[in-house]
Amino acid sequence: MPRTVLPLLLALTLCLACLAGCDRKKVAPPQRPAPVGVVRAELADAPLAVRGVGHVTAMRTVTVTPQVTGKLLAMHFAEGDWVREGQQLASIDPQPFQARVDEAVGTLGRDWAKADQSTRDYLRYRELIRKQVVSQEDFDQRKADFEAAWQQVKADQATLASARIDLGYCRILSPLEGVAGYQQVKPGNIVTANTTSLFTVNQVRPVFVRFSVTEGDLAQVRRHFGARPVPVSARVPKEEQDLKEFGTLTAIDNAVDVQTGMISLQARFDNKDLALWPGQFVNVTATLDVEQGRIVLPFDAVMNRQDGSFVYVVTEKSTAELRRVKTGRMVERTRIVVEEGLSPGETVISEGVVRVAPGGAVLVQGGAGQGGSGLDKPSEAGQAPDKPAGAGQGKGGGQ
Repeated sequence: MPRTVLPLLLALTLCLACLAGCDRKKVAPPQRPAPVGVVRAELADAPLAVRGVGHVTAMRTVTVTPQVTGKLLAMHFAEGDWVREGQQLASIDPQPFQARVDEAVGTLGRDWAKADQSTRDYLRYRELIRKQVVSQEDFDQRKADFEAAWQQVKADQATLASARIDLGYCRILSPLEGVAGYQQVKPGNIVTANTTSLFTVNQVRPVFVRFSVTEGDLAQVRRHFGARPVPVSARVPKEEQDLKEFGTLTAIDNAVDVQTGMISLQARFDNKDLALWPGQFVNVTATLDVEQGRIVLPFDAVMNRQDGSFVYVVTEKSTAELRRVKTGRMVERTRIVVEEGLSPGETVISEGVVRVAPGGAVLVQGGAGQGGSGLDKPSEAGQAPDKPAGAGQGKGGGQ
């Protein structure tokens, strides 16, 4: 009998111990703070801008052609030279044209002598007709000869002027100040008046930049254009950190391209340093307006859900508070305006948002903390979310 009771007592004791253990609450291990990067919500300027890709065009482009036909003697410039307006750039053999000038001078002198004789005859016959010594027919003939002779002098003067003009055209001058292009005809060739292209000259100071924006931006562009000067900046695509030139919007095209839905805009750049060159492609930003005193956050700091937009705010206890905000427009494609829900000075989580839970503990990385960097450098506070700092490990907060 005792041998039977002893196993029963042991089994009963084990059951009671299991029941007692089930009644005790399990204590979860403390959660480690989530490493995050932050930015401080501060008042900043929020520019309203439109962007597009454009190309540089010369203010003026002149294709130089000869105005007389003849033999090209010489080019007086090197290809790519900076040339001044009125500078001689080429010359045509002047000998045939000088001969025409000399011929016109001789013809004018001859006809002028004839006109003088006709004048004397006319004056003499005018006195004779009064005395009725000559017939009316003879007088009328002398008068006609007198008038025809002086008309011939006028024609000779015009011929001489034209010959001198053609002689002057043998010196081909630059029509503007700018950069001369390649020589399309070499000396020794016969060039034809108003037909043969010799070279081109581009005015590159100032220049135009033409760029396109979507038709959705047209309304706000028209609203701001004309009210005040609209500043425009141009950057070379491969040198995004090197701001080349600032200019001003000067024109809006008269129609939207029905194929692409884009509208062409034109800006003028002084181009004093010749940073922009005709034909060059540039990224263009036209700043239509600048709203001051707006809270602007990195776009990644805002969570958009069906029930609204939210951000995580770091509290004084280093916990994450889920805050509903009202957002506005985008700024420079990477930031967004917060219209309601935040106050200047609050710290907002911008990096590592996916690791944060409402009310959860957070560990600010990069040394930003409550005094994190401002909006101008949102990335500095978020350099180390994926690389836990040593201080966090000392507190058991690294993951």
